Amino acid sequence: MSGWRDNGWTGGQYSLWRVLLGLLVLALSIRQLANSGGDISTLALATTALVLSIPVLMGWFDGPAAALLATVTAGLVVLDSDLPTSLWPLVAALLLHALAPAAPFGSVIAGGRVDPDGGWRLPGGLYLGGWMVLLVATVLAAFDPAVDTSSWTSLATRGGVVVATLLAATPRTRPLAWLLAGLTWVALILAGTPLWSLLGLIPAWFLAADPGWIPAGGYRNANEDGSGGGAWLFYDGGCGLCHRCVRLLLAEDRREDPIQLAPLGGTAFTESIEAEVRERLPESIVVVTPGGGVLCRSAAVLELARLLGGWWRLVSTAFRPVPRPLIDVGYRLVAAIRFRIFGRTSGSCPLLPSELRERFDLRYDE
Repeated sequence: MSGWRDNGWTGGQYSLWRVLLGLLVLALSIRQLANSGGDISTLALATTALVLSIPVLMGWFDGPAAALLATVTAGLVVLDSDLPTSLWPLVAALLLHALAPAAPFGSVIAGGRVDPDGGWRLPGGLYLGGWMVLLVATVLAAFDPAVDTSSWTSLATRGGVVVATLLAATPRTRPLAWLLAGLTWVALILAGTPLWSLLGLIPAWFLAADPGWIPAGGYRNANEDGSGGGAWLFYDGGCGLCHRCVRLLLAEDRREDPIQLAPLGGTAFTESIEAEVRERLPESIVVVTPGGGVLCRSAAVLELARLLGGWWRLVSTAFRPVPRPLIDVGYRLVAAIRFRIFGRTSGSCPLLPSELRERFDLRYDE
């Protein structure tokens, strides 16, 4: 069981998965409302699913809501003859979420606690459950008696799911098993399996993808003496959005050399960046690498995501090819309205436990 217990899911990344789960239920409920044809039972179930998907999206009493949603979604599947063989993995994913620990970082219900992370961890049994749903659904689809067993695609998918099941048994080959399961479903869809089958399986497929497979970024031989080191984030101490970003970093950064934090204009800021460089900096958060590199705006955001690893690093990698000026436009738009949406704060450091405050340098030149 230890191979399943040691997964890399963090609260923030799990909240992204929870939002995906809620969006799929929301889409299903809207589809059923549109296709109800005036049937009272379908209208009632679809409306209930629509309402219950909101707390799942927000992370507000989302465990009980997910348990009810599993029952409602099962009812929709029973009423619609086009759905029974395709959406049961979605029902299973809802049940898994209902059993998950409450209040991961990023959920509304976790917003007021002092410790951003709150000690949240995904239990190994739920991670194993995601894999079981993925593999069982793939086996049932690949070995469906209605599928033509003489075609090469049928033989390929059946062979693929057998190999994927064997590879999933050990942590070292599990990423290959995950990829092979995905390719098997691509082949099944091309062979005529209904697209709803894939949509219902998406939550389990992502839950089985351990974010720990994507290591956190770092720096090698960054300093003049050949040693490594951590990066610095300098943030606006009076900005509510910046405080939320700081809390995200504190919750998600689990590296041995975590990101250090200090307010813009503080002593650490003036010690880390030369005066002539500071004068040219735009109004932005600033990341300083161990080698002395200075990054701001979207470059700083993407670098922070790279350092966090997991799905954050994957998002950072996906945005790297996009022209920087184009991403900076979005950054400027958010920066222009950040005070109206997130307000201002009176302190340069968010309310945090004492052990997390050690990562801050709050000195100011007198």
